[in-house]
Amino acid sequence: MSVQALTQAMLDEADLIDELLELVIEQREAVKADDRELMQDLMKDIQDVFFSVQTQEAQRARLARFLAANLDCEPRLSSLAAAVPDEERALFKGAGDRLGYVVFALKSEMAILNSLIERNERFSAMLLSEWRRLDAGFTRAGGLDFRG
Repeated sequence: MSVQALTQAMLDEADLIDELLELVIEQREAVKADDRELMQDLMKDIQDVFFSVQTQEAQRARLARFLAANLDCEPRLSSLAAAVPDEERALFKGAGDRLGYVVFALKSEMAILNSLIERNERFSAMLLSEWRRLDAGFTRAGGLDFRG
């Protein structure tokens, strides 16, 4: 098992997470624009890419465990980086840093999207409550009479 294979696996996973990040940003914009059709399309695309990310993550984890066993260290970036040959260390750590960055960016974007959705839920609940209150008031009052 080579350091290059694990480095490439990290870069491939980072690329997929980048793709997922772009879709989540598009989804946030669709939520803002209340574009339900686009949101549904994006949810399918996100699900497809998310499956690919999970598959790539499992591959990366498998490679990391195997390399760690060969290098007699833990399957963590810091432990592996300390154990890989000097000539491969910079590229390896760079791939790990890139992966860490895109994971952080995705988590941040998902937090923003979650906040936006929660805000929309609160506004919807508030409006629904107000409409129910008004409807109950009209019902108790006998409704509106539009007769001349």
